[in-house]
Amino acid sequence: MVADEVSNLASKSDEAAKATKKLIETSIAAVTEGGEIVNKVTEALDQTSQSAGHVTTQMAIVVEAVGKQTAAISQVTDGIDQISSVVQTNSATSEQCAAASEELSSQANLLKNLMRSFKLRDVR
Repeated sequence: MVADEVSNLASKSDEAAKATKKLIETSIAAVTEGGEIVNKVTEALDQTSQSAGHVTTQMAIVVEAVGKQTAAISQVTDGIDQISSVVQTNSATSEQCAAASEELSSQANLLKNLMRSFKLRDVR
């Protein structure tokens, strides 16, 4: 009877050892798979970081280009303002010239009318 009990305990102990071995093997496989997943996640995060760095670099380039375009637009605006000023000055000058031309025309007509009143003698 004792031998049967010892045999029974040995059998249960063997089964428990096999179950423990299987649990350990399953745990090792899960840890290995978890390690692989961590490596994949790390690689994905590295790629994401590199992509973010590339985007940051591209954004810096865009910001610099926008700054240059803003400066260029400011120069164009200044040029247009100067042209507008010159056009306004030319317009005012043209109006003054037209007024002076009308005055001269009026005075020329007056002089012409005055000259008609003079008669030259025929000197020969």
